[in-house]
Amino acid sequence: MPAAAHQCDDGNELGELIVSTLAELRQHSDVPSLKSALHQLCSEFGRITRLDILTAMHEGTKQAICFLRMERPEQEQLLMKSLGVGRFGGEVVFVLNLNTPVTADDFGPSSQWADSDIY
Repeated sequence: MPAAAHQCDDGNELGELIVSTLAELRQHSDVPSLKSALHQLCSEFGRITRLDILTAMHEGTKQAICFLRMERPEQEQLLMKSLGVGRFGGEVVFVLNLNTPVTADDFGPSSQWADSDIY
């Protein structure tokens, strides 16, 4: 997301940036590349101190449920406003429907926690 994206006053332009950013994140087919992309995206707002990703299958669609914490609450507020996402249980959370083909490996348990790393 460009540096000025979160400073945009035009609601339509900001909405388009949100859609574009989330669409880019949906292209990642594995948790490590999604984590890397999230760290890059969020670096503009501050440092991620915790990032957990839960993958799940929902109605034939592979999803990534992302939970993250930033160093400061102000950074989280700016990130939530910029991405149009919310908070659950004290963490910033959002769900991505991943644009990846469903494979035989996806037909195991309906959800799985990815390894969590603290940065």
